[in-house]
Amino acid sequence: MQGAAYLIPLAFAGAAATAATAPGPQAGRWTHVTQLVSADIPGVPETLIRAADKREPRTTCLTAKQAAATPQVLLHAPGATCSSRSYTLAAGKIRGQSLCRVKELETPVKTVTTGTYSAKGYVTRSVTTGTRGGRPLKVVTATSGKWLGTACR
Repeated sequence: MQGAAYLIPLAFAGAAATAATAPGPQAGRWTHVTQLVSADIPGVPETLIRAADKREPRTTCLTAKQAAATPQVLLHAPGATCSSRSYTLAAGKIRGQSLCRVKELETPVKTVTTGTYSAKGYVTRSVTTGTRGGRPLKVVTATSGKWLGTACR
């Protein structure tokens, strides 16, 4: 079960840096909510996967430097180590692919993220695929983020 709970936020991991164009997300405090759309994780019953879908908001701080150079850090799942395959943030659209390592899984997972953004919010849908115990897994999530203001507390 511990892998299932971790993969839910992982599905919005997005990708690491390559490009950003104005107007990108603003620097400051952000809140994020991830909702499980579907999950097929070998060896983990659907009821346990659904129980892990808490939809509790998390907050992060986007520095001015990050907002200018790597605003996609807003999309990173807590605790995942990700490397970019591609990433674009342009004309209000988000598109990214990343390869992420999760300690509960023996092999990396691939996450494809698409969505829209503005200076004060974003909405994404992510599909994470990989294997668990040699069998394929797939997790789909929807995430939204909202800018709370310039002060990070």
